[in-house]
Amino acid sequence: MPPALARAAEPSRESVYIGNAEKNLYEARERRLAHLRDGVTRRAIDRATERLTALAHPELDYIAIRSPFIYGPQQVATPDAPDDLTLLPPPLSRVLRRKNQYAIALYLTLLFVQQMLAFRAAHGDPGVVGPRRRKAVYNVDGAPSEASLIGLPSNDRRNQRRVFNRALDALQSAELIDYGPDRQRYATYTLNAEDGSGHTYTVPAGEPDSAAYLCLPAAFFTAGWPMILTPSELATFLAICHYADRILPRNPTSETPRQIYLAKSLRDKHFGLSDEAYESIHTLAEFRLIDVHDPVEGRRRGRISPERTGGKRPDPYLLDPIVLGGFPSTDRAFNLDALKQPAIETAIERLNWPIPRYAMWSGSSRKRDDARAARAAKQNTKQAT
Repeated sequence: MPPALARAAEPSRESVYIGNAEKNLYEARERRLAHLRDGVTRRAIDRATERLTALAHPELDYIAIRSPFIYGPQQVATPDAPDDLTLLPPPLSRVLRRKNQYAIALYLTLLFVQQMLAFRAAHGDPGVVGPRRRKAVYNVDGAPSEASLIGLPSNDRRNQRRVFNRALDALQSAELIDYGPDRQRYATYTLNAEDGSGHTYTVPAGEPDSAAYLCLPAAFFTAGWPMILTPSELATFLAICHYADRILPRNPTSETPRQIYLAKSLRDKHFGLSDEAYESIHTLAEFRLIDVHDPVEGRRRGRISPERTGGKRPDPYLLDPIVLGGFPSTDRAFNLDALKQPAIETAIERLNWPIPRYAMWSGSSRKRDDARAARAAKQNTKQAT
């Protein structure tokens, strides 16, 4: 084959990058599927959802999370501020950076437990006994262990305790818990407020009715989503839902749909959300917890060739937190379609499907590469004859 035709038949650098990215993603999906299908994992998650459902109260259909857990203030430079002064990112971001698989799920679950128990007590309906932290990995006096509520398998208690304690370490680093005396620090920890101030946590009083709170449906917990989503997916999901609460109109119309975009500057300054974590929007969309609309045809992994946009920055993804039902979360008009079956079943089903943004290649480099290779083969055939 002539050199020119050989070069034409070679895939582009962009196509090679996309191919490697696709391969890595599918391998990661297979590992995730194998973990979810494992009998020990499934039993632990099923047990957790059963216990969370038993703790839930039918008249409390939401859990309220205070805004500072998710959204932090932008740093503003002042003439008298030290050069090295930096504001801490919000606690959610700080925990995410610790790269602990269970810490965010644990904190959210502890909020769920505290609010459900407080609601039961206020209505004279204790119903069930809450978890006993003194024996975090053992059930005591009919109360479930805290470790069991985040899907930690109990077949190896020593390992279960180690994993649970590491999750507490990640929360303590963001001041979301305080340890007790040294010898019993893990057994006697104190749950702290969402803002990372170190103040003891208190259940929100009354019904939240402003963007100072994000309300999530209780079914999000009882379906087991905090145990199924990765830390990046959890952080990104909370950021999308809460930012929609902060900026979208209270009464949406067809002219003002509930779509937002999270600009990189916003993710950096207010959410502390890395580009890698933000990529999880696509998995959240596969699970139907959010909707992602891409106004740029052929974009893969957030990348698009500058030649296709005239050198301009491409339009961002438009995001819709469909679980909120099209209204502010404090209205609690939730869309529970994605929460009707156990999260583990939904995840296994959807992760078996092809990755949507790689399944269609209209206008992409792969289509161009295939066309280029076909032309080269045709030309080579002509020369041979």
